[in-house]
Amino acid sequence: MYGVIGNGETCAFISVFSSVDWLCLPRFDSPTFFARALDSVNGGSLMLSYEMGGAKTPLERGEQRYLEDTNLLETTNRVGADTVRAIDFMPFNKRKMWRILGISGPDSFRLVMEVDARPDYNRKKPSVDILDNGLLIHSPGQALLITSSERASVKRKSLAFEVEPPMAIPVLLAYGSTPEEARKAAGGSSYQREYLECLKFWRGYAVSALPVFELSPRLHYYYMRSLLVLKLLMYDKTGAILAAPTTSFPEIVGEDKNWDYRFCWVRDGAYSAEALALAGLFDESRKILDFLLGIAEKEGKPYPHPLVSIDGDLRGTEEEEIGSLVGFGNSRPVRIGNKAVEQKQNDLEGEVVHSIYVFYKYSRRQEYLERHFEAVKRIVEYVMGHWREKDAGIWEFRGPYMNYVHSKTMCWAALEYGGRLASSMGERRLASRWGLEAERVKVDIIKNGWSEEKKCFKRAYEDDSYDASVLAIPLMNMLPVDDPMVQMTVKSITDHLGTGGLLKRFAEEPNAFMLSSLWLAQVMVKKGRAVNALDIINRAARYASSDLGLFAEEYDMYYQRLVGNIPQSFSHEEFIKSINYLMGRG
Repeated sequence: MYGVIGNGETCAFISVFSSVDWLCLPRFDSPTFFARALDSVNGGSLMLSYEMGGAKTPLERGEQRYLEDTNLLETTNRVGADTVRAIDFMPFNKRKMWRILGISGPDSFRLVMEVDARPDYNRKKPSVDILDNGLLIHSPGQALLITSSERASVKRKSLAFEVEPPMAIPVLLAYGSTPEEARKAAGGSSYQREYLECLKFWRGYAVSALPVFELSPRLHYYYMRSLLVLKLLMYDKTGAILAAPTTSFPEIVGEDKNWDYRFCWVRDGAYSAEALALAGLFDESRKILDFLLGIAEKEGKPYPHPLVSIDGDLRGTEEEEIGSLVGFGNSRPVRIGNKAVEQKQNDLEGEVVHSIYVFYKYSRRQEYLERHFEAVKRIVEYVMGHWREKDAGIWEFRGPYMNYVHSKTMCWAALEYGGRLASSMGERRLASRWGLEAERVKVDIIKNGWSEEKKCFKRAYEDDSYDASVLAIPLMNMLPVDDPMVQMTVKSITDHLGTGGLLKRFAEEPNAFMLSSLWLAQVMVKKGRAVNALDIINRAARYASSDLGLFAEEYDMYYQRLVGNIPQSFSHEEFIKSINYLMGRG
């Protein structure tokens, strides 16, 4: 398992062995520089080992924790009777990473930092420049400078330090697209100053959130970690938020369900904006909404592509298979880009309108609604004329388009919550027209989306499979939770998709899915069954989160392990929303 640090532009994964096993340079969506997480032999990493008595030995498995209410990571490993404690952090909006290695104990030894760079997904061989007290490793489009204020013995693939405890060894990793950019990023560095600045930055962000001290300390910890993760996944330059900072961490180990999540999904962005608004972090919520409104097309479907790059365009989204990495657990192929970009998904407009409604409801920022109401109006007007069309659905099935119940429900949400926003703007005639159309959508869903045989809302009008996405019906308040059809649906979904106290998305999937599990928790809150909701939330935290509070996309109950890309914004934002539901917000 890994701890994750980041700076609003990229992130690094650090293992319990204090190795850096994932780093894309210079951005989240750039090619990997270190990718041992996907290929233990050919992926490349930055590892620590030690020499004592003439033998070189890798660090043993250690323990990790985050410094309280921050994204500064501490990894502690034993070296004989000594202790090596590494504090890793990336100063926000600076192209650098610090590894502060604190060593205590009775013995002297040599600490070796082994650098095995494999740029561009192991498709290019790096050039290595040996500096006075460090290394400059570069390849077209990627450069990393590694240096320290402590004297090191430098070779082409390592820096070695003579350790006389107690002592601290600050190691700087500065990066850029070119060697010149990496050198520039290293200028004026001070680990003491930047450490304190980084602590202040993350704790300032954390303290801005609405507290949840009424719940257990454990849930409060996971709640704060989820808020910190969402900030970590935001590309600060544009406000885009990643689905996850990784590619091809498999949904099923050994199989081919491996996808690149280093993009901003419209749906994920909308959900994250809602979660941050519920938590009182309105500036971050607004920043995501600004990005989503900024990428909306002025003609035709407002969101013709379910995902975009972190710049808001389609660069890098074309799907490609990489043969230079074997994949986690030999789960081939490793993919970059995502073919879902080509799909039509009709729920997206409703997701965005609903997220604007939630933001407005809790922030009461009338000026924001006034500034963007024309965009809202265009989105809702599009939905009004196109809600009857088929699409690929929320789960992005790569098959024929159908009339998915979830997509229809979110079309209803666009009209319903668009109408509420129109009322807030004094546009009563518009609100009435959208409200009447919302009622037509609702009637259509009840007529065509209900399975009398299964006593449950169907996945699609053409497919009566059990599917957790229909929980959107009570969550969006299209029907109340005490409606008999909703009550039967919740029971059927729980009976047929439940696993280990959590919920699968659909029967064809073997694993518990965090998004659908936490949706069920929110439905339980709305039903007044807070104890049941709390049980689901606690199980989610126990099953699907590492000790560091990082949620994956899914949890494999059989092998008891996290699966899918991690950390997953879907999972973290729904955890935040579930906690806020318990607190009476939402």
